[in-house]
Amino acid sequence: MKQILSFSFLLLVLTGCGKNEDRMDVTKNALELDDFVYQTEQFADLAILRYKVPGFEELSLKEKELVYYLYEAALAGRDIYYDQNYKHNLFVRKTLNAIVRSYKGDRQTEDFKYFMVYTKQFWFSNGIHHHYANKKFTPEFSAEYFTELLRNSDEKLLPMADNETIDDLHAKLIPIVFNPNIDAQKVNFTPGADLIKTSAVNFYERTTQKEVENFYGTMVSEKDTTPVWHGLNSKVIKENGKLKENVWKVGGMYSPAIEKIVYWLEKAVGVAENDLQKATIQKLIEY
Repeated sequence: MKQILSFSFLLLVLTGCGKNEDRMDVTKNALELDDFVYQTEQFADLAILRYKVPGFEELSLKEKELVYYLYEAALAGRDIYYDQNYKHNLFVRKTLNAIVRSYKGDRQTEDFKYFMVYTKQFWFSNGIHHHYANKKFTPEFSAEYFTELLRNSDEKLLPMADNETIDDLHAKLIPIVFNPNIDAQKVNFTPGADLIKTSAVNFYERTTQKEVENFYGTMVSEKDTTPVWHGLNSKVIKENGKLKENVWKVGGMYSPAIEKIVYWLEKAVGVAENDLQKATIQKLIEY
């Protein structure tokens, strides 16, 4: 089902009184008077909508500052989300972005249109897997065409080390993007499957579901009347035969990004509207 809100249906609900013909007239008139473009584009099984935000211009400067700081805090953590969805997502994103920005070839071909559909799916879902179906996207353009895209894009924008070539980059990306059997499911809910071993999410490495369950099982105390949720902010990795946690925090995993998040949240505290709001943001900073 396409993810699109029917604006006309919404108007019918909001005007749900009177005779049917009256409601239809109200809806028709409302749509004719409203020239705002709600749907900007549609691709694959997605439709991109935008919304009016009435009253935003009437906010005070302090309120607008608060909105801006919270937006910047969220933006600072965006790459964390990409990385958690799949360990190669950032690598793929940098490549796709470089092609979009610098490809010198013909952008009117069917192949390039297919490439853009794939790229938009990737952007929308924050990675190579569908945002709710969890399945890996299947490109409608060929690996050969992908080579052409790479060769005709600015190498300075591509995620290559100093001693790497386009061929090296191509060799890395082909199985990630085009092989349907490699990391096929972001989260594999198939009954009987090892949830951790067969899922592509980047919360675990070189381990299994049973090992992780045993690892956290030893931390649970039946006498604890206020138990915490173990493993909430960490990645579990097996090293030298033992499991360990890399915790996401300032000074730990994702530290540079989290430091930026904290920076913007601290600015938000300074323009908070009341004590409760200020205390809530401070709690988030501490967390």
